Amino acid sequence: MKKLFSIFLIVILITLSAILPIWTVNPNFKKTTSSYDPLANISSNTHQKPIILIHDVSPVYFNELKDIEKIIDKNHYQNRTYLFVIVNHANEYNLKNYPKFTKYLHHLDNEGYHIEYHAYNHIGAEYKCNKTVASEKLNDSFKILKDCGFNTKKIKYFIPPRYKLSTDAENVFLNKNITIIMEYYILKKENNGIKRVIITNKEYTWYMPNIVVKPMILLAMLDYNLSKHQFCLSIHPKAVNYGNGLIFLDKFLNATNK
Repeated sequence: MKKLFSIFLIVILITLSAILPIWTVNPNFKKTTSSYDPLANISSNTHQKPIILIHDVSPVYFNELKDIEKIIDKNHYQNRTYLFVIVNHANEYNLKNYPKFTKYLHHLDNEGYHIEYHAYNHIGAEYKCNKTVASEKLNDSFKILKDCGFNTKKIKYFIPPRYKLSTDAENVFLNKNITIIMEYYILKKENNGIKRVIITNKEYTWYMPNIVVKPMILLAMLDYNLSKHQFCLSIHPKAVNYGNGLIFLDKFLNATNK
């Protein structure tokens, strides 16, 4: 019996020794996390690990985003992070003119991050407009994204700039089956109707002074633990990079990962 067990153990070890190098050094190995969408099936009663919403993703904040990525990767939050892209920031930073940044977004997409839509130029409350203007802006935005190699059929979510949105614009997005994320709720089409899902959406790192990082971590953990809804952490590049914002982000994600 012991002899049979020894033979069985040797076979297992040989098999593992053959498989493990493939896992560790195979350059063609691809992650499959990008298909995982934690926002897809939440309800007003959902309470899972935090979801990260990164606003104002544009070439303007290229370096800041790379620093944010390091923290998110360190805490394994890639597939719980949604990047909301401005395609022509301030009418000066068209994605088509920034191939290195576009390549970086594709890299993040391959790592499991979700590439989503935020704005055409983010000037004022740009989607507080009529149906015609909203449709034109969305179509122009998606054309830029397609020209940059993105599959716009994969875009499922939209955060309106400054959370300002007209009823006409709301209908434009919902009719394209794009879920709208507002400050305290989500709107999505479901069963030929519109479903409103309550969320907890907090932002703690708007140019956070160094001295308040510890109290903010305590407050964030209290908010997270007491929330009865899906907890979303909103962050803005540059704002979160100020002071100890990234330290807050690292400690909060680490604490909620346990």
